[in-house]
Amino acid sequence: MSHALATVRERLASGPKRGLGCANQIAAEAAKLPATLKQLVEAASDSRALVSARAANALKKVQEASPALLAPYAGKIIRCALGCEELRTRWNLTLVVGELELKGRDRQLATELMFEALGSDSGFLRTFAMTGLVNLAQEDEKLKPRVREVVQRALEDASAAMRARARRLIPRV
Repeated sequence: MSHALATVRERLASGPKRGLGCANQIAAEAAKLPATLKQLVEAASDSRALVSARAANALKKVQEASPALLAPYAGKIIRCALGCEELRTRWNLTLVVGELELKGRDRQLATELMFEALGSDSGFLRTFAMTGLVNLAQEDEKLKPRVREVVQRALEDASAAMRARARRLIPRV
């Protein structure tokens, strides 16, 4: 299948069922081509777990390389993360949302997403959510006390990842 003719969803669905497939290549293309980026954001909500997980991973790479590119899609990415049940997709979307510069309703929804994720059985997801909350609290003095409490509680968490991250985050709150 030619890359020019295949949609981002089709490309993410192709190849071996394990691993990232062509997510890295699509992330690089999305950083240069607005139409590819739009399709990638839409693919994060695909009903196929493989497609949504690969799309979320590619979005994380776009965010790391060029965070401003995702700003126009912030609300859509947050809503996708809130409705997501696939764990690998949720991990990556939580990482992305935690690094976005947000305002107003998007900021409120992102905060809700992070607090909701703190209740997950996944130590990774809780860790990513705590980091996202600390990032959000940097520009919100009213949020800082709640986040400080979360980070302090995390110092006693059963997850080693949570405890280690909490030790690094406590000076920021």
